[in-house]
Amino acid sequence: MNVRQHINRTPGTSADSLAARSDAKARVEADSSGLRRSRVLFLQATEPANYPPLIHASMLMTEAGWEVTFLSAPISGHEVALPSHPRVTIRAISSRRSHVISKVAYSSYTATAAGLALRMRPDVVYASDPLGAGPGLLAACLTGAQLIYHEHDSPQPGMLHPILMRLRAAATRWAQLVVFPNGERARIAQNELNFADDRLHIVWNVPRRAELAACTAPAEPPLIVYYHGSISPERLPQSVAFAVRRMAGRARLRIAGYEAPGAQGYVRQLVGSDTEMAADNPVEYIGVVPQRTDLLMQAARAHVGLALMPCQSNDFNMRHMTGASNKPFDYMANGLALLVSDLPDWKAMFIDPGYGMACNPTDVDSISMALGWFIDHPEARRAMAARGRNKIETEWNYDKQFRAVLESLESIKTK
Repeated sequence: MNVRQHINRTPGTSADSLAARSDAKARVEADSSGLRRSRVLFLQATEPANYPPLIHASMLMTEAGWEVTFLSAPISGHEVALPSHPRVTIRAISSRRSHVISKVAYSSYTATAAGLALRMRPDVVYASDPLGAGPGLLAACLTGAQLIYHEHDSPQPGMLHPILMRLRAAATRWAQLVVFPNGERARIAQNELNFADDRLHIVWNVPRRAELAACTAPAEPPLIVYYHGSISPERLPQSVAFAVRRMAGRARLRIAGYEAPGAQGYVRQLVGSDTEMAADNPVEYIGVVPQRTDLLMQAARAHVGLALMPCQSNDFNMRHMTGASNKPFDYMANGLALLVSDLPDWKAMFIDPGYGMACNPTDVDSISMALGWFIDHPEARRAMAARGRNKIETEWNYDKQFRAVLESLESIKTK
């Protein structure tokens, strides 16, 4: 098992000695206070740094005095990093080449999770998504830990492997708390899995208050239109690049993130010809930004944030993304007005309160009209951005959304 820990490494230091040093440090801290710190083990068979709610939950728990350990299953070429913290330890199985996890890799993850849980004896196992349900359930049963099940991405009905389907159902029924980022997803899962109302929490994928950017607007013109996240034709249609090019230099599109599975080569289509000078190209790709803090800094340098969902989709998660998508909330926290899809739930959440505008994401004319409005009405656009930022600061932040979950965890810690 590979070990990546948030302490300074020296050449030739082995993974085992790093782990031992971290464990020794934890014992010293516990001895000095006279109390053993409560421990939580986060399990998800992928890279947890790709999931802002896991970052937020872990940071809030460390601030409340918990010791946090992550077991990740990283994917080669997607090097992202969790924030550094002295009470956060990250352990990992060997990286895999694609988002698809093999039976051997999944068995390795499950066995490693069980062994790690038996050694560290967590008070809470925090398992995420169907792939994390089995390892999480096993780790909790072996150690007597409380189980939390947090489903970020729900499986398509009837598409989950039967074994994973049974493990998911067992985890939701065993768990003391079940967390979903969207109420409609939770309702459908509850009807299917039959877990109790009093264990369900809806926690939107919003930023923390600490992530609010300073109120300093970037220079203009041109209008900087920004997108971050996984890049695919569904999430960032090529019509956006066409519309930006149509603005004749009055707008630029800045993209951060990685190509989604099945979308290899799509960034090249968005950016356009290799012969076009970078300074003259209105579409800019800045690559993968490993640290979330740096990603949010990139957002703060733009004017409008893109959060576009397809108006028609067979994907269960795509149809129920309000609250689950971190993009609009991240943009609002960093002083951007929003451009979202013209969908009833998105309009009710973001447009009716005055945080941005809506468009048809596949219609170049519709996108061009929205961009033109933002350019021609800078004061109104800035007012949208200010309202959005204030909403994040006062209500739509993870500190507030996660409070009930954290209070339940605190009651576990004091038992």
